Amino acid sequence: MDDRANPAPLGLMGFGMTTVLLNLHNTGLFAVGAMILAMGFFYGGLAQVIAGIMEFRKNNTFGMTAFISYGSFWLTLGFIWVFTGTGSIGGLYPAENPDYMGWYLFMWGLFTLWMFLNTLKKNRSLQFIFGSLVILFWMLA
Repeated sequence: MDDRANPAPLGLMGFGMTTVLLNLHNTGLFAVGAMILAMGFFYGGLAQVIAGIMEFRKNNTFGMTAFISYGSFWLTLGFIWVFTGTGSIGGLYPAENPDYMGWYLFMWGLFTLWMFLNTLKKNRSLQFIFGSLVILFWMLA
């Protein structure tokens, strides 16, 4: 019997709460600031990577791939914002191409579609989560 803690709640909450904050920004309620960056780097990013490593130790390839990948999504998105000065953050580098975020999000949509296809033999809640994420990424792209 495996008596290790289930890392899925940590990973799902890290992704979910950070996604809600990002989408509140997308609606125009507030600019990208320290709160979203901190959530992106630490709860959306680092906590999900830790959850992915814990899934690896439990031999759950799907959970490992999902949590480490989406944790990396949040880490890279935070760095993109810092380096390009998105929102109220002063950037280190200008964005070379205004379409870069569209392609970035489109590629994450493709990855999420692949993950969605892998949920078709799993429970319906995972299918709903990944199916709605495909739509979200492509609408944001």
